[in-house]
Amino acid sequence: MVPLLQRISASFFLPALILLAGCEDSFSPKAPYEERIVVFSVLDPTAPYQVVRLESTYDAELANPENPIGRREITEATVEVTSDRGRHVFHDTLITLSDGSRKMVWVNSDLRPMEGVTYNLKVNVPDFKEITARTTVPSRSYVRLQAMVNGVKVSAVENTAFRPSAWYFRLWVVGTKNIGGTDVEVRREVPVRYDGDTQEWLFSDPSRQTEVNFPSFNIERTYGDLRTIDSVAGRDIVATAYSLDVFVYSYYKLVRGFDDPVSVRQDRPDVSNVRNGVGIFGAMYTDSVRTRYSSLISQ
Repeated sequence: MVPLLQRISASFFLPALILLAGCEDSFSPKAPYEERIVVFSVLDPTAPYQVVRLESTYDAELANPENPIGRREITEATVEVTSDRGRHVFHDTLITLSDGSRKMVWVNSDLRPMEGVTYNLKVNVPDFKEITARTTVPSRSYVRLQAMVNGVKVSAVENTAFRPSAWYFRLWVVGTKNIGGTDVEVRREVPVRYDGDTQEWLFSDPSRQTEVNFPSFNIERTYGDLRTIDSVAGRDIVATAYSLDVFVYSYYKLVRGFDDPVSVRQDRPDVSNVRNGVGIFGAMYTDSVRTRYSSLISQ
């Protein structure tokens, strides 16, 4: 990690500022635009199907980056994933997003990723170079719940055969509600802490820690919200542990910021592992456990 402010003195900036002040030509830091294919896919052995999402980079004015210029949707591509266990072709499929819009993705329901196996992605989009990437599925880390004096500890029983790069723990209070004669599961996620500065409840983050402690107050508050807001009596607690490979974790750290806010990784910027494109082709292994709320929280 190389500190950005290391060995930079005021004497370096002063001549540069004087030089810029004397220039009549305007300067724009915006580089020439080059359209590229963006790939996002995370293999998960516990998922009912595997998904590859394809996007296109887009140009925008520097002063208005939220307004794309010439953005287009990828609707034609051939997508396959191979390993020493076979070849799997992905088929274009329209899905409905949470906002009601429709989106084209590539789906395969036959691929069952296995821990320790390396998978190779190959994507061909007309007028672009062939895109390739590879990832190895990490081992499953079995999640465990343990009642503590002031809360509940969620931890991973680590399998070191193919060690994950990081873990992501989540906790829910769950109940059921009868809707139209059918019992529907309703859940609310438990935050890990409250931020007094932003006045927001914060949830857990992916990290290299193998356990997370959820305070009793946060769990009881979530239980109360489930009852008062959703009109559901909380019955169970569900914990989930996600074992993440290095590409999924690196992507998260890029989006959410580095551990050290004044440093940047320069020796190996391993956020994107996609050749002839950008994005990630990663893997994770999900494990969940369910127990009665009353067995962990005194009522």
